[in-house]
Amino acid sequence: MKIHCLLLSLFLSLFSPAWGKEEFAPEFYAFFNGLPELSHQKEAELLKELGYDGISQIYGRDEGLAERVEVYEKAGLKVLSVYMPATDEPVKPQAVQPLANGGFIELTVKKKSPEIVDSLRKTAAMAAELNIKVALYPHFGDDIATMDQALALVEEVNHPNLGVMFNLCHFMRSESIDDLEAAIEKAGPRLFSVSTNGADLDGKDWATLIRSLDQGTFPQERLLNALEKIGYTGPVGLQCYNVPGDKKASLQASIKAWRELTGS
Repeated sequence: MKIHCLLLSLFLSLFSPAWGKEEFAPEFYAFFNGLPELSHQKEAELLKELGYDGISQIYGRDEGLAERVEVYEKAGLKVLSVYMPATDEPVKPQAVQPLANGGFIELTVKKKSPEIVDSLRKTAAMAAELNIKVALYPHFGDDIATMDQALALVEEVNHPNLGVMFNLCHFMRSESIDDLEAAIEKAGPRLFSVSTNGADLDGKDWATLIRSLDQGTFPQERLLNALEKIGYTGPVGLQCYNVPGDKKASLQASIKAWRELTGS
């Protein structure tokens, strides 16, 4: 009997390698720019209905952040991050306190300067006290537009609570898609967060580089495989900037595509 069991186990391991394998399915958040204009309560209800883990990329220093966090928590969802430009003034703790213990500050850097470097260092230190991660957001057209530029700035700031965010649409507009795997591997443990969306491999503008996740010719499996390869455990956000059409329908199509991709 024991021999039969061993032979069966061997057969399954050889011919069913995916049997019992845990799926790679990061938490998935909708960017604020993809939601219709709703109350915090209605926002949370919509995202809960569709199956998202919450919302990310709340613009700027949102005075309603605490209320939104409370509403989302009651719905069993999360407000993941705020999105703002880095300035000469560090982010103040009271502006992000509601995100303590698991949130993110995602920062663009339009013009790099010694003052910006100092500000980033102070922001990273402040956020560490609140258990909030700080990620540089490479943005097309900014001084920090590429992953290499962001990683160089992370090294210059030299604080363990500062990392980078990979954003598919900005990567495809600023860099060569052929370098995607190498860029993610190079970021390694400094890759704090990720955003994706449907995109065309030959896209040249936001209309072709930011689509709902079910559209476009870029194979999303390629991004997920690269993330899984480095052992990425962070969140993934859905970029929705200027996606045309009904916002709810677009969010619905994207979460359906995400589930098909991840098996979740």
